[in-house]
Amino acid sequence: MLLRIKSMLISKVAPNFDVGSGTLEALKWFAFICMAIDHLYKFLPVTQLQYVSPLGRLAVPLFAFVFGYSLKHFNFQDSPHTLKLLLRLLVTGVIAWFPYTYLTTQGFIFHLTGQNIMLMFLLVAIILWINSWPIKYSALVTAPIFLIGGLFVEYLWAGLLITIASYYFALSPNWKNLLVIIMGLFMLADINGNWYAFLVLPIIFWLPHADMRTQRIKHIFYVLYPLHMAAIIFIRFLMS
Repeated sequence: MLLRIKSMLISKVAPNFDVGSGTLEALKWFAFICMAIDHLYKFLPVTQLQYVSPLGRLAVPLFAFVFGYSLKHFNFQDSPHTLKLLLRLLVTGVIAWFPYTYLTTQGFIFHLTGQNIMLMFLLVAIILWINSWPIKYSALVTAPIFLIGGLFVEYLWAGLLITIASYYFALSPNWKNLLVIIMGLFMLADINGNWYAFLVLPIIFWLPHADMRTQRIKHIFYVLYPLHMAAIIFIRFLMS
């Protein structure tokens, strides 16, 4: 029985699970639109339309999957390339901290918890980087980073777990990695108070069958993330 369960866990969920770069780019734009809708719903009273809430709840799991999958071919052993990624996430996260904090605290009140999603992705990248080190017990280093870091980032351990599991699912799309993603979705559902995040699962399984030719604009989302929150602040200022 145990051998059967083990065999099932290591078997491929989708043997030919491969998402084209154009399709992945289209998914990024859809995730960004969902995130913008979510932030408009949260921070602008004029957008209090209940039917947009499910779209907003898709933003985090979509972005988590996209970021995890996009690292599928990333070489974490290429130190200069890895440091550029970490620096890019750090700089974007720090810049986004100002509009994000203003919107979530109604001012620039300093707080360590609930940091924006770019800083969450920075933590994910650090964990995956350490896991690539040629050391036997890298988990002894990454486990405390995951447990402690999860206290301070947006969506706590749920966002971290979904993103990390999406990376390993991209490398090996088996049931074990899928179950970890589902576990993260359960945690996210508990945080959100609804089950809309699970709508990401049929989207993920549809992706290999899609053939979108969306043109990639390099690093555009690193610009759009803080910029769209600054735009919301500006709109609120005009409405006040």
